[in-house]
Amino acid sequence: KRFNMNVVIFASDAKALSSLNSIIQEAGKQGIRLFAMITQSTQLKHPKFQQNHFQILCNVERKKVVWSDSLNVDLPFKPDWLIVNRERWDPELGIINEFKQKFNCKIGLVEPNASLLNNAETRLETYSKNRFINLIDVFFDHSNFASKQRRLAGFTGNLKVVGNPKYDLNTKVGDGVLNQLKQHYNVDPNKKQVLLFSLVNGHRQNINQLFKDYIKSNPDNQYFYKPYPGEPFDPKFNSDFNPTFVLPNCTPIIDENHIWGMFEICDTHIGSMSSIIHATLLAKKEYIDFSKQLNIDKKYLDISGVFQERGPGLENNLAMWMRSFNFKDVSELKALLPDEYIEGIRESNNQVWNNLDNPEKLLTLFDDHNDGQASKRIINYIQNEL
Repeated sequence: KRFNMNVVIFASDAKALSSLNSIIQEAGKQGIRLFAMITQSTQLKHPKFQQNHFQILCNVERKKVVWSDSLNVDLPFKPDWLIVNRERWDPELGIINEFKQKFNCKIGLVEPNASLLNNAETRLETYSKNRFINLIDVFFDHSNFASKQRRLAGFTGNLKVVGNPKYDLNTKVGDGVLNQLKQHYNVDPNKKQVLLFSLVNGHRQNINQLFKDYIKSNPDNQYFYKPYPGEPFDPKFNSDFNPTFVLPNCTPIIDENHIWGMFEICDTHIGSMSSIIHATLLAKKEYIDFSKQLNIDKKYLDISGVFQERGPGLENNLAMWMRSFNFKDVSELKALLPDEYIEGIRESNNQVWNNLDNPEKLLTLFDDHNDGQASKRIINYIQNEL
């Protein structure tokens, strides 16, 4: 085991930090030489152009040993490992490329979401992801089931199951913070608080209608809305937030840093099955699932959404898919979605759909461990793999 290793950890927004903060803490505990460059901003920040949004956590003397152009900063050591939570876009892509080429550094990617369900979009996302696997030495995944689903979608990278480090720290919210949030959101102690989970895919309009119906039928509750990361700032959804919010009598949680506290404050969580439900189950909240009412179990087997232009969801963007693969003809895109794939995912997705009423089983599909020790496994792995 190497203890005197040099590790750089980078987070470009608050969501990334939620996947990496426990790893930063664990690296420090284990005496690893650490340089972490992080931001708590809800919107993505770039270290070359918005350096004032970042803070640096460093446990060694800040000597100027090597210059990193992509981070726009001097590093106090030549890095052995870089740990990030995304790889296909800048700033992370530029940082990964520099650290690989200039420092011959190993790269670990912490998967932010458990891939429990497959559809046409996950297949295309996976093929897009495969173009970057030569840059990443290890992808840290949450469960064997999630890894099997990634493989089924065609993923060829090196996966290591460690659990989800996002839930090592974030779900432990102090009373002081909870009280501040209750004041900030005017939480009524005489009402039940309900958290609604957004969808940004083709089912968005339908789930919003179900939310409206639920609010109308249960007017005595207090409602809050957890947007998808980046959703409030996406031009596609701007009119849902401005000038007024699309759901009546409901407050959207725009600040990513408020999410975990509001998770705790809200007694009931409502949405359709996705990676965020893991946190709901861990917190033992009442969970109401709208997946079957929306026919999502059937619609995930329908590939037509990715061939649409300008539909209601982010995936309804044929031009984007064609562009991302440099395809000239739609038949090339169709070839990535053969009938065998659809048959394969029908069977594996049913392991989720058949257990919507079984929180214990769902928890094991999300995470092999659920013990708050994922960050320990990640640090142990990188110490042994150098």
